[in-house]
Amino acid sequence: FVIKPTKATFYSLTSVMGNMASQCLPQNALAQVEGDTGKIPSSGLQDTLDEERSVALKAVLTACEAARRVQAGLVSEETISKDDKSPVTVGDYTVQAIIIHALTAAFPAYPFIAEEDRATLEEQPDVLAKVLRFTQDYIPEITQEGLLSTLDKGSNEMVSARRWWTLDPIDGTLGFLRRDQYAVALALMEDNKPILGLLGCPSLKLEVDSKLKQSLSEITEDPLGCVLFAVKGQGAFMRPLSINDEIPIRVSTKADPQQIIFTESFVARGFAHEVNTKIVEHLGVTAAPLRVDSQCKYAMVARGDSDAYLRLSSLSYQECIWDHAAGAIIVEEAGGVVTDWHGKPLDYSQGRKLSANVGILCANKELHPILLQTVEKLGILEQK
Repeated sequence: FVIKPTKATFYSLTSVMGNMASQCLPQNALAQVEGDTGKIPSSGLQDTLDEERSVALKAVLTACEAARRVQAGLVSEETISKDDKSPVTVGDYTVQAIIIHALTAAFPAYPFIAEEDRATLEEQPDVLAKVLRFTQDYIPEITQEGLLSTLDKGSNEMVSARRWWTLDPIDGTLGFLRRDQYAVALALMEDNKPILGLLGCPSLKLEVDSKLKQSLSEITEDPLGCVLFAVKGQGAFMRPLSINDEIPIRVSTKADPQQIIFTESFVARGFAHEVNTKIVEHLGVTAAPLRVDSQCKYAMVARGDSDAYLRLSSLSYQECIWDHAAGAIIVEEAGGVVTDWHGKPLDYSQGRKLSANVGILCANKELHPILLQTVEKLGILEQK
């Protein structure tokens, strides 16, 4: 399918954003929020993060709209056949600029650790020109230097602030280029742990899980795209892109390991595929996996579409923090468990990598301990 974005697809944000609703259209969607809201209340997580959630949700919705427009305008049969990755590069930088601009205006005390930086973009003048053009649709006043400076705010290796953001502007390069699944992944960290997570999934179907169908019955067209989000201690929710509604989501309650539906990468190969195959065969799993790109895998587990997501690229590979922070808190607030393959919590205190962890093991509470036991029994982490 081909997404055909219009201004109408920018969605009604009125009740979500209150007095910011007049900012809906791209030309003024990211007007600065006045005042320094970067200070952290002394009560810590007793503050509800309402403002952070509201501004972040608005920014991610805007980013999803921008990503769709880049995809519709630049991805073609020709770019696909030539394996041209420049469209997703434009999307990456455009989305990162939009989100960092919005959130640093609202919360100047919260720094960023994000995937992209200015140096690589400066080496590609043709791509830079396209990024600037798309970004100016949403931030008309931004200049080329302003764009590059905004992007560079995400280049921190480590931060000392108590609260900070981590961002993967477009996770799922191949999915984006195939007009399939990709995600805008944003998390707010406190004391190096996620306290707010948002996953914008512009191409994800809304009705994979039948339990959501009644809640989504009012949707009559454009049944694609959603933002999943969660605040620590407040549960997890899904907001369809085409309507202003927040739907609670929960992981599955499945307990029989033979009935597990795994979520795997769209292209499964190499060490990861071999390991997952061993686990599936040992447990006697009969159901075919759901194959999907990007952090949409976390979304599938959080909504109960699948029961588990296992990721182990190699025993030495170090995951990037922005690939997991948002998805992990959403699954946890939906009732699931996310650890590494040793059963250790994910450690976001080491900079840009999860260097203290090995792999990702994400499942509902019933299946997570069974999967950990299976990993130990098969001696997977002892392989050379």
